[in-house]
Amino acid sequence: VALDFKSVAESKKPTDKEYQEKIRIGLLRFKDIYLDLDTEDREQVCVYFEELMDIVGLESSNGQLNKFLYGFDPN
Repeated sequence: VALDFKSVAESKKPTDKEYQEKIRIGLLRFKDIYLDLDTEDREQVCVYFEELMDIVGLESSNGQLNKFLYGFDPN
């Protein structure tokens, strides 16, 4: 995901939507093991995503991290 974010950051005009798409793709990578992850594991995954978001100044995952962590977007 860091490499995905880097590719967006190096593009001419990176947008929030492009970063959010990389988040979507990154979270899909956990699809096959999602049921094996406990809450603490899912929280740590979200922390890593949030750190990447902070680096690029992205304020919202558009509910994707909440959906990954809780199974739904509480908003």
